[in-house]
Amino acid sequence: MVPLEMNIDATFTATRGTLKLDISLQVGDGETLALLGPNGAGKSTVLRMLAGLQDIERGQISLAGTLVDGGPGAVFVPPEQRNVGVMFQDHLLFPHLRLLDNVAFGLTSKGVKKRLARTVARYWLDRIGMGDYRNARPDELSGGQAQRVALARALANKPQLLLLDEPLAAADATARLELRRTLQTQLKSFGGSCVLVAHDIGDALALADRIAVLEEGRIVQTGTINELGARPASRYVADLIGLNCFRGTCSGNVLTMANGAEIILGTAHDGQAIATVHPRAVALFRERPAGSPRNVFQAPVVAVERALDCIRVRLGGNLPIVAEVTESAVGDLGLDRGGDVWAAVKATEFRVAPA
Repeated sequence: MVPLEMNIDATFTATRGTLKLDISLQVGDGETLALLGPNGAGKSTVLRMLAGLQDIERGQISLAGTLVDGGPGAVFVPPEQRNVGVMFQDHLLFPHLRLLDNVAFGLTSKGVKKRLARTVARYWLDRIGMGDYRNARPDELSGGQAQRVALARALANKPQLLLLDEPLAAADATARLELRRTLQTQLKSFGGSCVLVAHDIGDALALADRIAVLEEGRIVQTGTINELGARPASRYVADLIGLNCFRGTCSGNVLTMANGAEIILGTAHDGQAIATVHPRAVALFRERPAGSPRNVFQAPVVAVERALDCIRVRLGGNLPIVAEVTESAVGDLGLDRGGDVWAAVKATEFRVAPA
């Protein structure tokens, strides 16, 4: 694979209230990077700093090889002079302007003649399937429609960098799928870099080439979903991609956690490690099972959650774990009634990486 030419190169620190940001972020030309993390991790703040809407304390942000923020007393390119398109979560369309003029606004503010700006705006509204609404005003739109118009406005300026702050959050369930398809189509043909804040792992997988996980102001892991799943850097990452994650100290084939619980592994390791196992590999029984699984333990049923294509059963106790079962298994085992069950996991199902 030919390595991507880096369009965004950002390494900076900043403080916002009690949150201390320490960020290192690189995004290639034609690449979309999704920022995921728990609430309050600093995801939207990172976007605002890339856009120039908030200052960094130390470090640098470069766009297409040009320094746009070097920290206090150094180079700072204001937002309107950066070639950046931004789509905020609340879309921020001008309520008094028709959609055509909303999309054209960025161009006219840069000195493009109104007639040309409206021609470009008409093209983009047609491209996102909103051409018939060009004379409407924002209060006549649904949340999903407003986000599509905000996307058109951001793209009309041909930005080098596109920033999307939870672009699907304002859409209802039906409009969400349509908006996601629109975003997929536009991002595939977008020649610049895109950084998007996503709340849902499904959105990130559908829209992004890579995922960066932000926790407490720091990017703890960056990679494809397979790379994150192979060696999740934290419990949040494991939970995000649906894996069970256990951290502890390995001695040979035994991982011992802080509470004393032990897991038998299929391969030997030494030192601090993280072991992960997919919920599909966790088998449940009402009676202690016979057979070869090395990890067999009893635990209470904490929750039974219906997902799209399976049932996720959460167990408590000293070894909290999630199992994925079928609807028939829920009935056969009476899992909705709660109580204790036996869980079994083969040692070879665990994947282990240094912590």
